[in-house]
Amino acid sequence: MNLKRLKTLSRTIICIMQLTCFLSLAQTNTDHLKTINTSLFDEILKMDSLLFSAYNNVEIDKYKALISEDIEFFHDKNGLINSKERIIESLKKIAKAKKNTHYTITRKLVKNTLEVHEIPGFGVLETGLHQFLETNEGNKTSITQAKFIHLWKKQNANWVITKVFSYNHQPVKKKVNPDQKAISLTHKQMDTYMGDYQFAPKFVLTIIREGHKLFGLAQGDKIEIIPYDIHKFLIARDNSKLEFLIDDNDGVVGIEMQTKKGVMKAKKIITNK
Repeated sequence: MNLKRLKTLSRTIICIMQLTCFLSLAQTNTDHLKTINTSLFDEILKMDSLLFSAYNNVEIDKYKALISEDIEFFHDKNGLINSKERIIESLKKIAKAKKNTHYTITRKLVKNTLEVHEIPGFGVLETGLHQFLETNEGNKTSITQAKFIHLWKKQNANWVITKVFSYNHQPVKKKVNPDQKAISLTHKQMDTYMGDYQFAPKFVLTIIREGHKLFGLAQGDKIEIIPYDIHKFLIARDNSKLEFLIDDNDGVVGIEMQTKKGVMKAKKIITNK
């Protein structure tokens, strides 16, 4: 019996030692992989920075040196550009516009969106989000955000871009700062908005006042609403807009709410006392 237990204990110890050895080796390999990936990530991040520093500052020679001779640029608005010369010409037009007008354009990488994936024997796939800030005559500014894919290839120890995909271009709306837009209301004015508003049979929004603030209660959520104009409020969580609907007698009869999914309307529930 003791011999059997001893053999079992011995096998257990051997298994534990093998497992420990395996985990140690796996950890070593993982750490080595992390080091390689981190090094490659930093290298491509640097190349991305060099490319768009040249773009932002209209340094044509530096920009040109990072573009492959057989470049293909796929753009969801402008189609395919498969000519390095045409790409460089577009940058020259930006340089001319900057010189002769108040036009500027600046590209910015969106933080924490960059991904780098190695393609063995070829190079690297870089993906992420970036934004372009444009300023025109009269200092009118606009921001466009897009997703991008860059295919980098190492040629003679130098990185060049061989393919670009730029897609899902969308305008970026500036968020309103509620603290800057807020107006003051009296308690009496606030109290006119209090009550229940029914958007759907099982979705009722209740407006309450606590001190000098108004809140919306719905399905266990409590969110502050901040007045920025007559009958108009910002929902503090995401800057969605909410407007109280008024009848001919200045009575509150409903709510119109603008969300990312569209406009929603609700009627104020009148309770008979």
